[in-house]
Amino acid sequence: MNQEKIGKFIAECRKEKSLTQVQLAEKLNMSYKSISKWETGRGMPDSSVMLELCNYLGISVNELLSGEHLNEQEYQEKANENIISIAKESDKNRKIKNRIIIVIVATFIFLLLVFVANTSYKNIETNVKFDGRLIECKIENDNIICSFSCSSLVTLSFQTVNTDNETLIFINGKMLLQNKIHSHFETWDSMAQLNSGHNPHFKSEIIINKNTDIKDCKDKIKVYYTNISFNKIKNASPNELEKIIGQSNLIAEE
Repeated sequence: MNQEKIGKFIAECRKEKSLTQVQLAEKLNMSYKSISKWETGRGMPDSSVMLELCNYLGISVNELLSGEHLNEQEYQEKANENIISIAKESDKNRKIKNRIIIVIVATFIFLLLVFVANTSYKNIETNVKFDGRLIECKIENDNIICSFSCSSLVTLSFQTVNTDNETLIFINGKMLLQNKIHSHFETWDSMAQLNSGHNPHFKSEIIINKNTDIKDCKDKIKVYYTNISFNKIKNASPNELEKIIGQSNLIAEE
């Protein structure tokens, strides 16, 4: 359908009835801006008002959609054309509607995935790299005391391995991934602690008792800080254990 042609036809019929846009709008119980929009081809009358509009203008719906007055010979031909045109327009609108629905659904799924990912990553723990400026370990009497100072909470845990003549203790630190990202830990955060001269917000500490926490503890003890998984350490062969020691940091020994 030619909206511009239809708009000019509406304006022509309105003037033939000696109606202003405001008067026609009042008869249809709507704003005169809607009439102006139709007549300039920027919109089409809604189906709910189309029949009433045609009655006031003294034309048929077929003539309205054709944008011209029709004689008897043209009437059927134009009616067929208008039906086909309406069907095409309806199909086009349906496709647009389907695209909009697809976009809305895709956006919803994306936002849902972002929410799930955001919620999940908040509970993910990640290894904290060794920083000799922030970690301290000492052996006092029967206790091995290891502490980690930083502005974000670090959880410390340990794994022991007994060799023929010594006990090896591997310390590992973990923190929530979200805290690591938000605090820029291991970059700005570590240096800030050193330069500020202030006490850290958090000081994580683990105390290991030789008699109760370590089975068959040897007289010789070495404590390492490592990022290697405890499961790998526990099941390591002697050669693999040597490699693990080489990749770890010695922080105390007795």
